[in-house]
Amino acid sequence: MRTVLASFLSLLLLVIGLPAWAQCPPAYDWSGFYPPAILDRVTQRTAPGLRSNFDQVMLPQLTDQERRTLGGVALDLGQREYAQHPMNFYAAQGGRVVLPLSSVRMVSDLTLAVAWLNRHRQPEKKVFDYAAMLAFRGPAPDGVRALPLAALGVPDNASDDPGVEDLFQKLYGDTMVFIMAHELGHLFHGHSANVSIEQSRRQESEADAFAVELMARLHAPPVGIVFYFNMVAPFECPARSTHPMSGQRIARLTAALRDNGPLFVQDKPSPQHELQLLESVIQGLGQVAKLLDDPDIRESMRRTGLASNVAQFNAASGPAAVAPRPRQAFDGNYAGQWIDAKGTALDFRMTLRRKEQTVRGQYEFGMGNVELEGTVTGDQLDYAWRWGSDYFGRGRLKSTADGRLQGTWGYTQRNEGAGTLTAQPR
Repeated sequence: MRTVLASFLSLLLLVIGLPAWAQCPPAYDWSGFYPPAILDRVTQRTAPGLRSNFDQVMLPQLTDQERRTLGGVALDLGQREYAQHPMNFYAAQGGRVVLPLSSVRMVSDLTLAVAWLNRHRQPEKKVFDYAAMLAFRGPAPDGVRALPLAALGVPDNASDDPGVEDLFQKLYGDTMVFIMAHELGHLFHGHSANVSIEQSRRQESEADAFAVELMARLHAPPVGIVFYFNMVAPFECPARSTHPMSGQRIARLTAALRDNGPLFVQDKPSPQHELQLLESVIQGLGQVAKLLDDPDIRESMRRTGLASNVAQFNAASGPAAVAPRPRQAFDGNYAGQWIDAKGTALDFRMTLRRKEQTVRGQYEFGMGNVELEGTVTGDQLDYAWRWGSDYFGRGRLKSTADGRLQGTWGYTQRNEGAGTLTAQPR
């Protein structure tokens, strides 16, 4: 009876959502997360490139009015750590844009992991689940420092692959330029700390708009920020955030991107392709907005972080872990859309293994892995699903002539009523 009651209460919390304060991650001390030798390498190898981008690429794009207002603005790479947050960057008195070395390295590591997973056809969401684990379980979730590349199974020579390196440089470069431009925006507008949450959100949107305008002058769509915001989202807590994130902020950011669309594609050889790329950024940011504003998803992110451990991220890494394309119905890799009863839609990836009429597999949709098992009858799969230890139910999928899957899912013994799934082979 206690187990059933606990499951019911957990389900109720998923349905009604938790108050914002309950979804905040604990405050951890992040000092010492990276050993001194790693931070020394950031100083030697990474800092010169950031300084060159700031001084020689970004500052020359400022207007005369912006230069007068910003005066002798400078990039400050002298702070080794920011103990209260693993990915914090800020504007400081004296016209300084401060990039703590540990934060630079964390963004670099997570972006390299995204690039490596992408090139090896593994879900980039592993990186975001890892970030959720750090946010809710701290820098040493299993008793040791969970450094990103080792924890995520990314090899030391990952950047030797030209495809990985090219994608990494694109995503990381865009992200760091956006971050630096955003902090310049705070300085340009004379923003203050210790203001109300509403004022702080307004300031963030003004700084975002400044960053978008500056990047538009550089004709560089900020592709990397979708991944960056996904990385930072688990750490978000309005009560103590220095850079509060919200769906409203994302909406204003996407509006600024669309407004500057013509400038982004100016003088590009394939402007239509560049507009499509910009639209993909906007759509990706829309997914981030759902992570921030939907209390159910915020709670699910918290549960994913608490349930995760380092060993699971390092498992099944590399090309051998990728399943072949499906050769029969309900067998192989699929990608599609998960929709709940409230209309929240999220992209998901599914891997199914079929042996005769029995199917086992899992899917992930931005909130951890859901395991399933079922039986095929004709073109229909009836299955049971379980997500963590508290959520479970049933579902039904049908396979179409072209291999697509579509169906419903429900809680406990129902196979409908909670939402729908649609997917196609990949």
